[in-house]
Amino acid sequence: VLTMMQHPTEAWREGHFKDVITKVANIELYYKGIQFYLDYKPMMLNDLLLVLSPRMDHTRSVNFFTKYNHLEMVKPYLRSVQNLNNKAINEALNSLLIDEEDYQGLRTSIDAF
Repeated sequence: VLTMMQHPTEAWREGHFKDVITKVANIELYYKGIQFYLDYKPMMLNDLLLVLSPRMDHTRSVNFFTKYNHLEMVKPYLRSVQNLNNKAINEALNSLLIDEEDYQGLRTSIDAF
């Protein structure tokens, strides 16, 4: 995984990267992979997050995306993991819905979670 990120023009292939990163034991590589996608493939970030979501620390992820002001970019990921009823996920998604003035979406989110 590190080699693919260090040499993206020669070694990185999306399908292969996502397959390999889910098999690593070191969860820290997930966050390096997320940063790699932010730097090189931001439009594919949600695909990576969905693949990694079963083993991710979602609170840490929300804090990371909040810190770097990327919450809007990962809204599909937030929606997909909202069923976990994680406080950080719910607050981040609800904040986005308020910013977007999507009050119907906010009502649905609050009622469900």
